[in-house]
Amino acid sequence: MVVFNLFITSFVIGFSGASAPGPMMTMVITQCSFKGWKDSIKIVFGHAMLEAVLIILLLLGLQPFLQDPIFLKSFTFLGSIFLIYMGISLFVSLVKKSSLELKNSDPIKIPLPLAGALVSLSNPYWLIWWVTVGVTFLGQARSLLMLGILSFYVGHILSDFVWYIFIGFVGQGLSLPFWNKLYKIILYLASFSLIFFGVYFSKYVILG
Repeated sequence: MVVFNLFITSFVIGFSGASAPGPMMTMVITQCSFKGWKDSIKIVFGHAMLEAVLIILLLLGLQPFLQDPIFLKSFTFLGSIFLIYMGISLFVSLVKKSSLELKNSDPIKIPLPLAGALVSLSNPYWLIWWVTVGVTFLGQARSLLMLGILSFYVGHILSDFVWYIFIGFVGQGLSLPFWNKLYKIILYLASFSLIFFGVYFSKYVILG
């Protein structure tokens, strides 16, 4: 019963975080409008693998290292550069190609799981959440041994998959003929959003 409660709690809290607008949502909508909803699974898989590695590091007692400002800023900078690059690349594609040519092309030129991990790293608040709130949950999960840790992780990740698969369907729907007149406008907004998030998160690196 305690394990099930931990699973439900981590799912609900994870869902509230997953549904917040941000670069991950923008990237999933953009990619799935080009290639289809199934690409959302690949993107979230990269995010999930990154969080699995992070949980292992936290369980090994590396929280102080993960909280180090140099570590935080280094990974945030890497992710921010990726967001800016992706936003600019999308903008250039929109300028050069017609709506028909855009469909079935691929805006992300790297493996989608890697893209999912990089977009997570771009957000400094993601890692800060894990070394504060996430550590508290892990403390409860750890007392229930491996079953507790797995319940926490599966509940947390399941919320990401449920939400972003839904967002993937929304993205795929944008490419339908009904949205044809708005399709490019929405993608222009997505490109500007990615650039904005990249610049905004890079301010954390510069200003601290």
